[in-house]
Amino acid sequence: MDNRISTNVALFPGQGGFDGVALANAAKRHPEVSAVLAEVDTVPLAEVGRSLSSAVLRAEPPTLGLLLADEPWVSQLAIYATSVAVYRVLHAAGLRPSIHMGHSLGEIAALVSAGVYSVADGARIIWHRVQAVGELDLPDSYMAAVGADPRKTRTLVELAENADLAVAVENHARQTVVSGPRDAMDALRGLTTAIGISFVRLDSPAPFHSPLLRTACLGLAARIRDIPANPPQTEVYSPILNRSYTADDDIAELLASHLVAPVRFGDGVRALYARGVRGFVECGALGTLCKFTAKTLETDPHTAVPALPAGATEVALPRLRAAGLLGAGAAHSDFDTFWDLHGTEIIAHVRRTFENGHTVGLPDRDPVSVPEPVAPQPFAATNGAHATNGAHAGNGVAATDGARADNGEPARDEVAGTLRTMYAEALEYPIEVFTDEVELEAELGIDSVKQIELLNRVSEEYGLQPRTDGFRLADYDTMGKVIGYTMTRLSERESVDV
Repeated sequence: MDNRISTNVALFPGQGGFDGVALANAAKRHPEVSAVLAEVDTVPLAEVGRSLSSAVLRAEPPTLGLLLADEPWVSQLAIYATSVAVYRVLHAAGLRPSIHMGHSLGEIAALVSAGVYSVADGARIIWHRVQAVGELDLPDSYMAAVGADPRKTRTLVELAENADLAVAVENHARQTVVSGPRDAMDALRGLTTAIGISFVRLDSPAPFHSPLLRTACLGLAARIRDIPANPPQTEVYSPILNRSYTADDDIAELLASHLVAPVRFGDGVRALYARGVRGFVECGALGTLCKFTAKTLETDPHTAVPALPAGATEVALPRLRAAGLLGAGAAHSDFDTFWDLHGTEIIAHVRRTFENGHTVGLPDRDPVSVPEPVAPQPFAATNGAHATNGAHAGNGVAATDGARADNGEPARDEVAGTLRTMYAEALEYPIEVFTDEVELEAELGIDSVKQIELLNRVSEEYGLQPRTDGFRLADYDTMGKVIGYTMTRLSERESVDV
């Protein structure tokens, strides 16, 4: 039976939509990733003699924070290339969305994936976007996520009394993003703190969707006007325009206006849902838009699947296929489908059985000559109770062997991805704010009671016993220290198991 969801939308994330580990893993498995990066590379190579690939496909995968500390174009092209590459992988596997919808910067990836621009021309638009903003004499400014609905946030913005402060993005009923100059933003933070509303600074190279960028609009439109645009091959709905693009649109003018116009993502999700959309596939890293979609639709029936969730070891093709979101694409046998859905679970079961000292029954075979076996090295038993990165991000797929350390315990990247996702979901913060350096109480306002609760959840996640001897919460005041503490506890458990 074909259970494909016939009316679905491909979502393309904006600022924050990058995961170096997940991109590197996808590049190893899917040639579409390298092909997209090669097309994107032509733009920075021509402009500054440097490729994007050299920045994102390193031996040690970079974090978004590391890219933001680089030249401004690096993070923007990395987010764009990730989304387009993931879409190409999904398209090859049979994804045929009825509609594309981008979030802020992601609207360019949505248009490119709909055939409006080539991959290289999309990168060229982003390059000019970065340059147009970079030429402004901007005051010190930033963006932040406010834990309140748009109406309440607009009231607070009005109380701050600064014409350059604006509601930039309406993600869902409990989160709104604001953008503006530092003094006004700091004043707004004081207001939110006084009434118990969260205020979290975001990693962004500029105060997008605010009046501060208005003088860049004309310059950007002029820069990109001659880039050839084609009619969309797939409908592209804009949560900035609150409508779909048409063949008659001056797309260069509209893309330039995005620098100052607000994004109403929640309204966009509701508008598409009213038209019958029930399937949402996030073509990009981390899965943030799927979370926003779930918070917008709440109990309304829908399916939202992140294709590349935080710390992913693979694009989530099995879950997409199981959800009926992939249709006719490359030939796929019944066994391939079965293995996509259950292969990692089977491998994990066999490995656990082996590491626990048991044997797995195998069919009798005729004797064959084999080389003298190498004496095995001692190994540590594991209890098989660890959740995968995707358990919290919703990919439903067990981790592969490559995500584990040599001793069978989760590697740091896997643990970090799981913890960041856990904290982000519990606190309803964007996952990208949970960098290694962020201070949990001083910067994010997470009180000691909540921190203890989260640490207890971490212990439950990994089957760790509560630890009280010599434990001081103040010693683990950053996300990186919490991750390090968890890794230490896992290694101590390994010693006990041995």
